[in-house]
Amino acid sequence: MRKSLEEEESVGQHEKKPAHTAAGGTAKPHAEHSAGRAEKKHSGHAEKAAGTAGKAGHEAKAGSGAVQADLNIGMVGHVDHGKTSLTFAITGKWTDTHSEELKRGISIRLGYADATFYKCEQCEGSEAYTNKAVCPNCGKKATLLRRVSFVDAPGHETLMATMLSGAALMNGAILVIAANEQCPQPQTEEHLMAIKIAGIENLIVAQNKIDLVDKAQALENGKQIAMLLEKYGYKNVPIIPIAATFSTNLDMLIEAIERHIPTPHFDTQSPLLMYCARSFDVNKPGTTPEKIVGGIVGGSIVQGKVKVGDEIAISPGVDGREIKTRVKSLSCVGGQLQEARPGGLVAAGTGLDPTLTQNDRMRGQVITNPGSLPQSVDKLQLQVSYFERLLAGTEKKIATNDTVVLTVGTMSVVGVVTGMQGNKINISLKGKAVVLPKQKIAISTKDSGRWRLVAYAVA
Repeated sequence: MRKSLEEEESVGQHEKKPAHTAAGGTAKPHAEHSAGRAEKKHSGHAEKAAGTAGKAGHEAKAGSGAVQADLNIGMVGHVDHGKTSLTFAITGKWTDTHSEELKRGISIRLGYADATFYKCEQCEGSEAYTNKAVCPNCGKKATLLRRVSFVDAPGHETLMATMLSGAALMNGAILVIAANEQCPQPQTEEHLMAIKIAGIENLIVAQNKIDLVDKAQALENGKQIAMLLEKYGYKNVPIIPIAATFSTNLDMLIEAIERHIPTPHFDTQSPLLMYCARSFDVNKPGTTPEKIVGGIVGGSIVQGKVKVGDEIAISPGVDGREIKTRVKSLSCVGGQLQEARPGGLVAAGTGLDPTLTQNDRMRGQVITNPGSLPQSVDKLQLQVSYFERLLAGTEKKIATNDTVVLTVGTMSVVGVVTGMQGNKINISLKGKAVVLPKQKIAISTKDSGRWRLVAYAVA
């Protein structure tokens, strides 16, 4: 099922990117991995694979003194509006590392990068906010505020399934809109729909490339942005003008993040609930059996905690069968953890056969304490709510026998509409999914050869 979805994700437009390295692989049948590998070495590989991070107030420490991030902020918007470049300007990390991303010049997978924010007590206004430990204005030591993980979502229209899976991890979002184009562009509106479905209320707009237009065009673009935000019920959203070179107003953007995207209050007492967004096999070709390291899963904890040594259940698993394994290591971008909690992105080394986690094969899985999840399902009955778009000619209603893509958490699963009565539809899935009570589900249909987000439902 996942292979067929990724085959749909052909990409087109271009954006200049620096060269980076990448890795990939193919998936093979499931088997619990038994490796006589030292725990320390397994942990080191998990740390490299994490692409994740965390705040001082909630430090989950290991020997490395790693600090887990406090929350995840999505970088969303239309293709080529500057999401990845803005993420790089804030974090110092280029999130496009996959070979196809470098060749085609656009984001294809979800990208992750961390930044630590500080405030200078000597400076005033937005100039006091920085991503450096030493104030770039006065040279004084700045006070640490918090650590933030950024989720860079692909903007191309054929990659909406990937973007929607990323929205499940976001606690707030930055909507990047280029000032030199009409607003909304198709994925500008589609991404706004997606974060609305995900329940993200804390939003900031980065009006990018402001230096490429004159004042009149910038003001007109600002009016179009305000109209779009009003349509989707977003009020008092700060709109931060950003130069295409990112040489100005980054301090204003950091200030807006600190003021308008607070750290959520997470439930750490309930059973573990973690959404898997990436998975890796970090073993190099030719590794001898005694040195093979188990598969690694990465994502974000929504509730609860997990420790090294804990038993976890991964569902819907392989071929609809739940998998159980143990956590061999935990890490964030800063290093090793003994315990991970909600906030930021983490990677867990497991005892799984690494072929099972190759090439993001575990993306979409739900990770929990054994026995704490409802059974996975392959049939659903949903009450559908349709979106009304600003862009004309893009409305499409769902009909019987339509093929649809449902995004549930970080999982995208294909289904067929088997019956309907009004806005109530029955769907048979081509695979299994874990659906939680009252969980919002995004529904996409194919229109002119492209998958478009058309509706949502509450389980």
